[in-house]
Amino acid sequence: MQIFRAAIFLVTLLWFSQPAIAQQVRVALVIGNGAYEKVPELPNPTRDAADIGRALERLDFKVTQVKNATAQEMRKAVVGFGRSAEEADIAVVFYAGHGMEVGGENWLIPISAELRSDVDIESEAISLRSVSLQVSKARKLGLIILDACRNNPFAAKMKRSVSTRAVARGLAPTEPSDNVLIAYAARDGTTASDGDGRNSPFTASLLRHIETPGLEISFLFRRVRDDVMTATKREQQPFVYGSLSKEEIYLKAPAVAGQAPVALIPAPPTLAEDEKFWLAIQTSTVAGFYEEFLERYPRSNHVAEARQRIKGLKANEVAALSTPAAPPKSDASGRPGTDVKRVVRNPFTPEDNQKISVIAAAQQLELPSFTVSPDQNDTLNADSKFVGVWSNKRGWSNGKGRYAMVIITEVSATGLAKGFYLWGPPTKLSWMKDVAGYRPFAEYIVNDKFSIGGTPVSVRLDKNVLALSSFKKENSSETASIELRPVWQLVPVPEDVEPSTRREKTSRPHAVKKESAAKPSALSNAGGASMEERYRACRKLVKGFAQRDACARNGAI
Repeated sequence: MQIFRAAIFLVTLLWFSQPAIAQQVRVALVIGNGAYEKVPELPNPTRDAADIGRALERLDFKVTQVKNATAQEMRKAVVGFGRSAEEADIAVVFYAGHGMEVGGENWLIPISAELRSDVDIESEAISLRSVSLQVSKARKLGLIILDACRNNPFAAKMKRSVSTRAVARGLAPTEPSDNVLIAYAARDGTTASDGDGRNSPFTASLLRHIETPGLEISFLFRRVRDDVMTATKREQQPFVYGSLSKEEIYLKAPAVAGQAPVALIPAPPTLAEDEKFWLAIQTSTVAGFYEEFLERYPRSNHVAEARQRIKGLKANEVAALSTPAAPPKSDASGRPGTDVKRVVRNPFTPEDNQKISVIAAAQQLELPSFTVSPDQNDTLNADSKFVGVWSNKRGWSNGKGRYAMVIITEVSATGLAKGFYLWGPPTKLSWMKDVAGYRPFAEYIVNDKFSIGGTPVSVRLDKNVLALSSFKKENSSETASIELRPVWQLVPVPEDVEPSTRREKTSRPHAVKKESAAKPSALSNAGGASMEERYRACRKLVKGFAQRDACARNGAI
C-alpha cells in the first residue's frame, strides 16, 4: 500500500512539475534615446524602442522600458537588469540611439552626454562591455541588439587627450562571450540610417520578422540583413558578432503540427444545415433572416418558432414607428449637422457578430472565437483600414472553389496584422480536399500587401476590396483568386472608393444606366419605411444576407 501511495505521489509530482520545466524565463531591457540635449534630436529611437518593447512583450518577455535616459538612469537600469538576467533563460537588451567607438571600445550615449573630450566618455557614457557582462548571466542566451551606429555628431567636436586614441565612425568589432550574441544595425566601421518613416530600416525589418513562429535566431538576423541591404541599396549591412552551440533557439517557438487535441473525447455529432443556420440567427432582431430561413428550410423543426419571431419583430417595429423621433443632433455652432453622424471608428456590435455568424453558417465556415476591441486611445494609422471581416457570397475562382473569409482583428502601428483566414468545405474542383477550418496569422503589411503564413495565399487591398490569390503547390502556374468585401470594417471607406463591378465595365452603357437608376429609386421609396419594408426593397436589388442587411440599415448596397 505504501509503495502504491509513493508511486501516485511520484506521478503527481512529475505531472505538476512539467509546465515549470517547459516554461522559459525571459527578460528584456529596451532603451530608446532620441532627445539629446547637446546635439540634434533623433526622431526614431524612442519609437523604435516602444515598438520593439511591445513585440517582446507579445513574445512573453518581461520588459523594462527606458526612454531618453541620462547616464545615471542608464547605469541603474543596466545593473538592475543584470540581477533579473541571473534568473532568466534568455536576456535581451535593445538599444536605439547614439553609440560610438573610442580607443577601440564601444559606448552607448545617454541624452545628457556632452563629451567635450575623449576622457569624458567613461563618466558620461555606458560601455558595451558592461552591458555584455550583464546579459551573459542568462542561462541560455544573452542577446544585445544595437540600432546605434548612426553618424555621430559628438565625434567632430571631441578633443583627443592622446593623438593616437582614435574616435572612429560607427562601432568597433566585438568578441562576446560564448552565450552572447551582439547584433549591429551596421557593420563595424560603418554608419546606419535613422530612416524617414516611423522606424529605422534595421528596426523595421526586425519588427517584421521577430514574431515569426519557428524562425531560429540565426536565420532571424539573416532575414534582417537581407531586408536592410535591399532597403538601403546595399549601403548598410547589419552584422552579428558571437557564436552559439548547435542547439536551436527561437524567440517564438515553431507551430505544433496538427494543433488539434488528440480525440480522446468523442467528437460531437455534426449538426444539420438548418440547425447551424438557426444557431446563427436565433438571437437576431432582423425579421428578414427568419424569412430567409423559412424559404431555405420549410420542413425544419424551427419553422413554427421562426414564424413566431417574425410576428413579434414586426409588432415591435410598428410600436417603434409610433414613438416620436428624436430631434437631429447639432454641431458646435448649434446648427443641425451632418458631420456629427460621420463614423470615425465603427464599433463592432452584437448585430455585426450576428451577421458574420449567419454568413459563416450559410457558407459552412468554422468560425473561430475572436474579439475586435481596438483601444479607443490608439491613433488610427494608414493600415487601420485592413481591420474588419471580409467575405464574398461566392467561393474561390468565381464560385468554382470553396468559400473563404478573412478576419483581421488588429493592426499595430508598425503594420503587424493579426487575425484568421477561414476556408469552407471543398468543392469538386478544389485543389485540396481537406475539411473546413481556419488558421490564425500575424503578418506585416507592406505596400497594402501581406501573405498568410503556412499557406500559398497572398492578400492585397485595392479600393476597399481584399484580393486573395493563390497557386497550386504541384503546379505554380495554376492560380486562383477571390475578392472579399467588408462585412464589417473598423474604418469605413467612402462609397466612391468602391471599385466598379464587372457589370459596370460591360460594353452596353444603356444597361448600366438603367440599373443604376433603379437602385436609388427603390431605396428612396423605402427610406422612410419600416426596417422590414426597406429589407424587402433591398431584397429585390441584392443577394446575400449581409448585403441585404447593410442595405436595409444604411440605405446603401
